[in-house]
Amino acid sequence: MSQNKKYIVITGQAASGKSSLANFIKEKNENYLVLDADDQIKELYKRGAELYKILVKEFGDSILNEKGNISKGKLRRTIYFSDENREKLNSLTHPVILKNMVNIAKNSDADVVFLQIPLLNESIDRLEKLIDIDEVWNITASDEVRFKRLMERKGMTEEIAHRIMEIQSEFENENYDILTVENNGNFEDLKNKLDLFFKNSCINEQKKSGFFGRLKKNKKESETDKIEENLDDKNDDTGAFRKISEEEVVLEKIEDIDSKKEISEEQNLDNSKIIDEQRQPIFFQEQNTENIDLENLDNQDSLDMKKTKLTDLSSVRDDIKEDDTNSVKSEIANSNEEFFEESVEEEKKDEVKKKKKMKVWKKVLITIVTIVIICKALFLGAVYYGGQNYPVNYIEEIQKYSNEYGVDPKVVLAIMRVESNFKSDAVSKVNAKGLMQVLPDTAKHVAKLLNVDANSLDLNDPETNVKVGTYYLKYLMQNFSNMDTVYAAYNGGIGNVKTWLKDSKYSSDGVSLYTIPSAETKNYVNKVNKALKAYEILYGNEFPTKKLKGFAKFKENVKNTVRYILNNF
Repeated sequence: MSQNKKYIVITGQAASGKSSLANFIKEKNENYLVLDADDQIKELYKRGAELYKILVKEFGDSILNEKGNISKGKLRRTIYFSDENREKLNSLTHPVILKNMVNIAKNSDADVVFLQIPLLNESIDRLEKLIDIDEVWNITASDEVRFKRLMERKGMTEEIAHRIMEIQSEFENENYDILTVENNGNFEDLKNKLDLFFKNSCINEQKKSGFFGRLKKNKKESETDKIEENLDDKNDDTGAFRKISEEEVVLEKIEDIDSKKEISEEQNLDNSKIIDEQRQPIFFQEQNTENIDLENLDNQDSLDMKKTKLTDLSSVRDDIKEDDTNSVKSEIANSNEEFFEESVEEEKKDEVKKKKKMKVWKKVLITIVTIVIICKALFLGAVYYGGQNYPVNYIEEIQKYSNEYGVDPKVVLAIMRVESNFKSDAVSKVNAKGLMQVLPDTAKHVAKLLNVDANSLDLNDPETNVKVGTYYLKYLMQNFSNMDTVYAAYNGGIGNVKTWLKDSKYSSDGVSLYTIPSAETKNYVNKVNKALKAYEILYGNEFPTKKLKGFAKFKENVKNTVRYILNNF
């Protein structure tokens, strides 16, 4: 099992060519391990597998085919037209799939592992906790090409294809430098472009690091490393300066002056050789890695200035005598200062560490302030809703008939809030009347079911209206098992909802509607769910037994809001 694995993630939108690229990688080197999230899904979706049980429990038998297996087509319709269902599916499947892929990768002998993950934006945080990602390869294609490829898949409809393209986004993350290659051509074009990935990848042995990688996360670490390297270099130079004699400093100065003269190579070739021969054992060359025996330098003929062949050195020395003397004094003084460089640099290191700690505390403080602001906003919002937008009226009537007919009182309250906003004399343009906006024909139908005289029903009377409306909700709940269809039938009529459920354009299982063709009814269902959610936040599972006013009402809203925040955050 390899201890230094490289993990490379292949991602891209639907039909961009991720699977084709993965197959080419397998062909290029059979020692590479390529894991496909879709393949993992197929295994985990099999009957009796871990995810099979979880999904059937969550979404019901409506996602199964005739053989009892999970149907891709039915599952698509269930999740792609409901953001709530899609988020729920991702939260259930992503942890299991990623954990399974990583376990296979870590237990393999492969040095390089490719993980093909379509929705990387939604998985990156969880994946980073499991492995260190070395690179990200992104495949893209134009919308026209992707749509054409999607339509070639079995069981794909235009509606679903458009929806898939609408909800999937390109991978974006500031912690990664992503290499993106466009794949609008055929297989051969993509195969040729694969060389671009490998050429600039960390897989290439000639490269110490890949073209990609976490640049921003490692930025601070690299800066710290550079500081430490500079410190080491300075310390080494300090030690060398301490050992150099006064005469060597003068000779180095002469060397600098000689190097600045523009001497023709043809005229001074012999002199250059002589100078190089005499300087070679003396000067401390940067590229020379051998240690010089400084104690024996005094015995070398090259240091005997009387025997040297450079007869003009004395005149040069006279010219620079004053400068050299100052330079030597400066070097001696600097040697004392450099003695303390280590402690100074240590202080700089401490400063860097302090700054890092300050940044951490700053982030913690920002996080705390953000949480407080969010909680405060939720708190004040819920109090406002309870005080003005979502009041509780006609409590006695709602409690009485919701208990009698087995209907959630908060549902009755939400319907009443949306239908009339608690106005008992409200009349609609289609002659729907009262608190729950009951139509005269509906009232006649309910009167027959209750075995009472329809003419005796006064829909402007609050108690009568609540009684008729609540009983009608019970009747709809007996005809439809999904509450959204109940709300849709209350607004759009039983006949229309039954027709929609039979149409595959709007329902995949004949039980629930993944889309509602009537804009008015769709908007109505959303309003009822919004009101119901507000009442659940304010009152939870307990429905108030009496109407509160003033400070008592405010105190009750505060208590329920705090309880909601604690339960959900």
